Amino acid sequence: MAASVIDRFRELVVDESDPFYFDHPLDHVPGMLLFSGLLDLAVRADELRSRGRPPGRVVAGLDFTRFCELRGATTLSCRAIPGPNRAWTVAARQAGEEVCAGSIAFADDVPAVPAGTRAAGAPATPRRAPAELVHRHRPENILVGEPVRRGRGVVEAAVLRPPAGPEPRPPFRGPVEIVEAGRQFATMLEHEEHGRPMDATLLWVALRLDIPCRLDRDAPLLLRWPVARVPGRRSHCRMTLADAVTGADLGSLAYEAYAVGPEQYARTRAR
Repeated sequence: MAASVIDRFRELVVDESDPFYFDHPLDHVPGMLLFSGLLDLAVRADELRSRGRPPGRVVAGLDFTRFCELRGATTLSCRAIPGPNRAWTVAARQAGEEVCAGSIAFADDVPAVPAGTRAAGAPATPRRAPAELVHRHRPENILVGEPVRRGRGVVEAAVLRPPAGPEPRPPFRGPVEIVEAGRQFATMLEHEEHGRPMDATLLWVALRLDIPCRLDRDAPLLLRWPVARVPGRRSHCRMTLADAVTGADLGSLAYEAYAVGPEQYARTRAR
């Protein structure tokens, strides 16, 4: 089949024993698993379209339109967008209804942080963020440090390396790890900066990103949020991924969510 009309489909594998995606019991498929599945499908399709040329950056926009249930099959699809760009429309569907949709594109840009050359000049490793502030239970899944305010206008948090475990980790950070670190930072800001109650659930509805596909695991990174509060019912958090030594921007991440209390969440799930 010609590369311009490649269509890919597969069923999402949902393993509730996975210690990363199911860090704690959930009553739905997490958005991070949907993102990971759609990204992997697009990467595999792009390998054919680009004849094996690895991407340097990923630019994506996803909207989460409804809960993806644990007990139903979820089909992932990826279709090439006509034209010279390495771009794809992606979607996740369950029982004929779209639960997540958007686009994923790849570019050849090389990451701006040279591999393994900056660890010596990195700041001291900060303490990990409190688990309750990032909505994680397992310490090894906490990927950001405690927030640090730089004057009145900026809040930063270091991107942390997970501790060594029984399974070897790749020598680079991929998009899923970076997006999860950003999600944790945005969640922490909702509580620390915007005063959300600790029992609030954040229902993420949109994700936008423009980040390197691979970053050396030894390169020190931080997330930087310019203090801002966007009016409206939704929570908006746009942040920069930066080199922790030079401060140079490496990419951007943006999240949108609704914050709901326990009773409202229960009513939402009962519909």
